[in-house]
Amino acid sequence: MKKILSFALAAALLLGGLPTQSFAAGFTDIEGHWAEESINRAVEKGLFSGVSDTEFQPDGTMTRAMFVTVMAKYSGYTPSKYKTDKFKDVPSDAWYAPAVAWAVQNGIVSGTSDNTFSPNAPVSRQQAAVILVAYSNAAGVILPRTRPCTGFSDNAQCADYALDAVYTLYRAGLVDGLPGGSFGANHGMTRAQCAVILCGYLDICARSCTDAEKISMVNHRGYSYTAPENTLPAYQVSAQKGYTYVEADIRFSADGEPVLLHDATINRTSNVEEVTGSDEAVYLSGCTLAQLQTYDFGSWKAERYAGTKIPTFRDFIALCAQNGLHPYIELKQQMTQQQVGKLVDIVKEYDMYGNVTWISFYSENLAKLRSVCPTAELMLLAATVDTDSIQAAKNLKNGKNSVLLSVRYNKLTAAQRAACLRAGLDFGVWTVDSKADAIRQTNTSAMFLTTDSVTWDTLYSG
Repeated sequence: MKKILSFALAAALLLGGLPTQSFAAGFTDIEGHWAEESINRAVEKGLFSGVSDTEFQPDGTMTRAMFVTVMAKYSGYTPSKYKTDKFKDVPSDAWYAPAVAWAVQNGIVSGTSDNTFSPNAPVSRQQAAVILVAYSNAAGVILPRTRPCTGFSDNAQCADYALDAVYTLYRAGLVDGLPGGSFGANHGMTRAQCAVILCGYLDICARSCTDAEKISMVNHRGYSYTAPENTLPAYQVSAQKGYTYVEADIRFSADGEPVLLHDATINRTSNVEEVTGSDEAVYLSGCTLAQLQTYDFGSWKAERYAGTKIPTFRDFIALCAQNGLHPYIELKQQMTQQQVGKLVDIVKEYDMYGNVTWISFYSENLAKLRSVCPTAELMLLAATVDTDSIQAAKNLKNGKNSVLLSVRYNKLTAAQRAACLRAGLDFGVWTVDSKADAIRQTNTSAMFLTTDSVTWDTLYSG
């Protein structure tokens, strides 16, 4: 699919040097039209045809069949390769049947019911948004983040399945709101409007995203793909790989020292079993810092990391300050006000107070942090997005701080993303470790993604 798209784009760019009127000169109904330039360009590219030799009907209705056919042409598909009998209202000999088959087979559209497509129904603004995002995911196209989207006055009129796509396309600069701050999700689109959107999409595909237009990426436990998780070497690799944001798991030792460790026990990520000759669970909370530092927390990952010690929270914050890293600090256990205060004091000591994000599955931990740091950025981790998790996140807001939700990416549906948007909550996703999944998550309204190994270079290359 992506190779097909690349071929189509190359052809389009070659055509870009031709005079804009070369294919559309015969149309008598577009002169002076607000979309004249885009119509000419779209016809040049072979994406649109006129309704006759002399008419384009710029303000005519764009049907679902027309829109899918335009997208299929854009991909460079071969009509003879596609057939479908899925929909009773799509005759096999219809001019749009191959395009519908192409779109269904590539996961770009679904029907209006199990066995109908409604080819002659107008394509609505929200349907067009969903189709364009789905096409981008199938083709490996990453949509830029050129502007924020704070919502529309008629959000309630947008379907749950479509609201996230609407936000995504608005943020990419491909669609605009209507006068009065509405979006008009159910308004039918005209042929001229679709020509403008498709030309904008072609421009996006032909250029690279600037750094400011890229999604924020949080490196999970440091670069744990090759280095031992939650250790200083892992975060040093994070800095070398170009990450700005890194996540770390914080627990307290028996003598009250904050250290980095994900599990409640040290068995998985240390040589404690080798040292003790026993596979009995050794809990971090039962060990003093001095005891913890007798163990090797690196050789389990690779021999070159043998001798790596468990880092203290102070060690970690010092490294972040030195390397310009923004830490996402996960409070792994339920913490006391005193423990939270100790973490905050260390962050302040390194002048990182305004450059950290505090995260936890325990909303009580974040409430304690809010009482100490009223303006701190807080992020509630949740197993799913539902009424309870949304309300818990909203309860953490105090009018001065920023509060986000973060959810496992493959547990988050379009309807759940819409619920976050309707509640005015930004959200992120974890843990994304394939390029294809990262593209799909980037083409949503998620503010960031957490990853073990995907970098900006791998995500935005090719």
